[in-house]
Amino acid sequence: MSNFESDKFTPLVGYWCLPSGHLNDDDRHVLTDLYLPILGTEAFSLYLLLWEKLPNKEVVTQRKSHAELMSLLGIDLKRFYEARIKTEALGLIRTYQKKDSLGPYYIYQLFEPLSPDEFFKDDLMSIFLYEQVGESKYHLLADKYAHSDLILQNSHEITKDFLEVFQLSNSDLINTPTEVKNTQDSFEVNNTDNKKPSLNEEEIPQLDWELISDRIQQLFRIHPDNLLENQELILNLHAFYGLDEITLIDLIGKTCDIVNNKIDPARLKKAVQDRFEKNANISVKQQANTESEPVEQSDGQLNRADQLLLKQARSLRPAEFLAAQKQKSGGFTGTVESNALRNMATKTYLSPAVLNIMVYYILQTSPTLTLPLMETMANDWQQNDVKTPEQALKRINDFQTKSRNPKRRYNNKSRKVEQATDWSKVKAKVPAQKNQKNEQDDLQNRLKRLRNKDN
Repeated sequence: MSNFESDKFTPLVGYWCLPSGHLNDDDRHVLTDLYLPILGTEAFSLYLLLWEKLPNKEVVTQRKSHAELMSLLGIDLKRFYEARIKTEALGLIRTYQKKDSLGPYYIYQLFEPLSPDEFFKDDLMSIFLYEQVGESKYHLLADKYAHSDLILQNSHEITKDFLEVFQLSNSDLINTPTEVKNTQDSFEVNNTDNKKPSLNEEEIPQLDWELISDRIQQLFRIHPDNLLENQELILNLHAFYGLDEITLIDLIGKTCDIVNNKIDPARLKKAVQDRFEKNANISVKQQANTESEPVEQSDGQLNRADQLLLKQARSLRPAEFLAAQKQKSGGFTGTVESNALRNMATKTYLSPAVLNIMVYYILQTSPTLTLPLMETMANDWQQNDVKTPEQALKRINDFQTKSRNPKRRYNNKSRKVEQATDWSKVKAKVPAQKNQKNEQDDLQNRLKRLRNKDN
């Protein structure tokens, strides 16, 4: 049992489920037809059970233990672990370890299955399914989920619109009844990217959720359920801007909806951004200790400048690092730059320290951050498994020193980067006397023509 760290992973360890999207009936059909043959019954049952165990009114301090899950599934610790890693391997679950005052616990972030189109276009998924079910069953499944609009060609649509079938009074159409309007306002539409990566829990200082929940309930009458609904947003703001519990409580109170006693995500994000820009452009957090911590050595020894850069990249949050770099160059942090960096921090798997190295590199070649260039670099780094700031620095150095174009830089097609000029070669070129005389004569003639024109 040592292969799954049985000394740490025991039935008494707690767990917490974090949803990323919603599991609907279509997803369940896809799971049964396409994923079940690969997962097996125990992993399949575990995945569905975790969706049923999503917290509704509970808070993380009221979490349950793994013993409950194992009892419901009728399996032991080893079989539970084997089932869990199968769901992880298929991208249905991402697992994180965390610890608070109650002890260690696991966070299971749940993702929806791929759509049938995505599944069959994925080489690994489709090939493994083929091997599990055989050629005949594979073709039956492919035919079941294949769709074609060819049959609609040369047809004439006769579908009726809503108001052609259902009649409403003109007054109700023009003026929405008060009760309907009030009910509509009580529903919130959340447009979230279900496949969005989560934050790396191990790199983020813990927040005291119990303190935040108690204080905003006492001071602003915001229910813990509403805090739970906005948990991912608050974690992102905490990780990106380095906000502590007291600051978050204060900002939530200043921006909340006082009518419905709910957190206002849009106003909260804007208040945090405004606060950061005001503080960052006045003064930047400076490192008191300039001694270099031991860092991972790549090919060859790192020089002093690289060691200091890596230390700063590890010690500052992305927002602080950006502000420090802008102040060093005499510039200021703008809203567009901060938004671009925050988007990258929440949409990629890159750690804050790696993002800081990206910021440093871009600001050496451009006065501002641009999202297209950041996305280009992020894609390259994820594809090349860049996980540490040392690896990021090495990737940049390797990219810059490629043969045939030593000054090549990351770029996108819509933007050209001016190549550095070798001024020694420019000084070495002395123009011929003949050419110089011709240019002077041409200048004199042009001046004469201009004078004659004025007269």
